[in-house]
Amino acid sequence: MGDTNGHKEMLVFGSNSLDPLSRNLLVDGKEVHLPRRPFDILVNLIENRERVVSRAELLDKFWEGHDVYDDALRKCIGSIRKALHDEHRPSRIIETRYGGGYRFIADITTTARNGNASNGSNGAGARMDAARLNGGAPKAESNAPEMRGFPYVPIALTVAVLLLILTLGFYVFDPREQSAANLISPGDGTTAIRSVAVMPIKNLTGDPANEYFSDGVTESIITELSRVSELRIVSRGSTFAFKGEETDPRDIGRRLNTEALLEGSLRKKGDLFSVSVRLVSTQDGHVIWTSRDFERGAANAHELQDTISCNVAIELRSELCDPTPTRNTTNAEAYQAYLKGRFHWNKRTASGINTSIAFYEQAIRLDPKYALAYAGLAESYVQGIWHVPFVPKEVLPKAKEAALKALELDENLAEAHVALASVHQLNWNWAEGERSILSAIELNPRNARAHHVHAFCLLILGRNDDAIASIERARELDPLNLVINTDKAQILFAANRNDEALAQWSRTLELDPNFKLAYEHRAIANLVLGNEPAAIEDYSRVMELSGQSAPKIAAYRESAARAGIKGLHRREVTDMLAKEKRGETVWPFDIASLYTSLGQKDGAFRYLEKIYGDRGVELLLVRTDRRFDPLKTDPRFADLFKRAGLPDPHEPVSRTRQ
Repeated sequence: MGDTNGHKEMLVFGSNSLDPLSRNLLVDGKEVHLPRRPFDILVNLIENRERVVSRAELLDKFWEGHDVYDDALRKCIGSIRKALHDEHRPSRIIETRYGGGYRFIADITTTARNGNASNGSNGAGARMDAARLNGGAPKAESNAPEMRGFPYVPIALTVAVLLLILTLGFYVFDPREQSAANLISPGDGTTAIRSVAVMPIKNLTGDPANEYFSDGVTESIITELSRVSELRIVSRGSTFAFKGEETDPRDIGRRLNTEALLEGSLRKKGDLFSVSVRLVSTQDGHVIWTSRDFERGAANAHELQDTISCNVAIELRSELCDPTPTRNTTNAEAYQAYLKGRFHWNKRTASGINTSIAFYEQAIRLDPKYALAYAGLAESYVQGIWHVPFVPKEVLPKAKEAALKALELDENLAEAHVALASVHQLNWNWAEGERSILSAIELNPRNARAHHVHAFCLLILGRNDDAIASIERARELDPLNLVINTDKAQILFAANRNDEALAQWSRTLELDPNFKLAYEHRAIANLVLGNEPAAIEDYSRVMELSGQSAPKIAAYRESAARAGIKGLHRREVTDMLAKEKRGETVWPFDIASLYTSLGQKDGAFRYLEKIYGDRGVELLLVRTDRRFDPLKTDPRFADLFKRAGLPDPHEPVSRTRQ
């Protein structure tokens, strides 16, 4: 091989030739411009063609290792491929090694400027002037370098070419400019991926106290990637169903209908949190891409979600990445308090809700401008009505205040609009509730919870067909979410689609045979349909899953054996009235439904009026619960809903309304 260190030779590969000295590139005999950095990267790959050059090495060399420039590296590689017509698989010139980097694989020959060729396809390859790679083109000397073999370019044409180069350069490097066809390719030249399930990041720190952090980073990645319009991202409820399990990616892909999984692990190295992630194909289980470790000290741990989300999005060729982090706090302690709040909120238990409120309030004290923390606080108050239970009159004003504060800080925060929509619904402000939830969906169409809340808003307003479509959209986004699956059955049953509803409850219980809510709702359906034995079995199962004592369950079963389902209901209403007399919390809705089942209309309306007088949130359930069908012929029923601003219950509602 000739003396390439002195740049006396041109490099030839296929029908292309490159002159490091003059920084010229000929492709199929035509001069092609490459901006400085892509040209230098191409030269670097050529001179190191005996090995894979890692992304980290290229970042260190050309961008000083900054994470945010990983996108620029891929754009540089993309512009090189485009210039060399190497955009299709299999690559002929630059090979991508997932989890590794890039390797120049074309055969090289060197051609002296006098036209004599020498074979350079074997051996270590040409070693070029490293200073030239970082410093750009050499300064022109008094005697211009020899340009033999290059066409003469008139001055006017040169000006035109320069203008074209400037335009092309802007196109190649404008971060906003991406071809839709390339936005979601996981790597140069590979098959596009359009659906991803982000699996729970494994806590491998050895400390269960860090579980909130691994869960929180997972949820943050889901939230960020769900903003990418070209990707379908499976929601948290479905992916967390696999937490702690070792499952075949192909099985998860089939169950979630996704093309890839994003897996990760959290470790701690001294005072550093370290997260690594990889993208796995659900077609055959092979690893598509593996990240380098993302590390941050505890004080800057909040930056991890941005770094990981950004880099994962880059690997999927999305428009998500921006050099400026999008999280709305820079306070590490506030961020960790928020993650702990989300962790406990997702338990959907009385203690979990109360603990989440404490952590959200802590996050707000640490950063009073933390919009997500205010939105989380509002959601905790709302969910606490059902799970603690909180008194609606006491907590709904607090929930509304927190949701409005979140929107004041960030009007484009979908989570805040969802929380405000829930507050409006529970305050019987139906129109404002729908406006808020539609705003949330517009801001993030892939927010499964938004579609879930919208479905019940539509159902309450009597728009059953729209409600079914909305809950199905939520289920598509979060296919293994047990609550969404159960509520889909409930909405189908409210719309008198009985067989579909029963089938849906069965599918839900296949996902989790111990999911109490599904048994509760199916027991009601079996009661309404007159299938008493099935209803009694479901009621008994609910009592078991609620932790009721064996003697109590046996007593209820005995009552049912003697007098059927009404015997069970009489015992149940007697127990509830006794609790109410002792000053314990009971739901007026439950007593009203029991009185209705027992044919005691006056007792039922007495408790329905109590709900109305308290502006109770249970009124939302009365409108859609078919146990109250026997009351619909009573004028008091229609009057109740007229006063609440809801449609007449006699009006046909199965037709979709605009």
